[in-house]
Amino acid sequence: MLKNITTIAICAIVLAGCASRASSIAPIAVPSSNYAGLSCNETKTMLSQKQASQNALTQSQNNAATGDAIGVFLVLLPVGSIFGADVQGELAQAKGEVMALQGAVSINCKG
Repeated sequence: MLKNITTIAICAIVLAGCASRASSIAPIAVPSSNYAGLSCNETKTMLSQKQASQNALTQSQNNAATGDAIGVFLVLLPVGSIFGADVQGELAQAKGEVMALQGAVSINCKG
């Protein structure tokens, strides 16, 4: 009985350390007003750059989550997270910036 409880506790701890899939990471709130001083072209360029960054971070985060799942299955360790592949914070920031810039485009590109 104690062995089963210990096994369950270890599994719970290991799984808690696993990287999340990119789709489950919420964006950090970034106000569109941060980009109020930009021209329409500058806003669109920055949006394009942030979207590219978000796409790259999404790929990295999903790779980390897959690596963790495989690592937990094979060696009971979330290897992706252990070796720094988890980019959850950076992805949340990028998602927030993309959303803010999308709002800024509608403000900065009127007329």
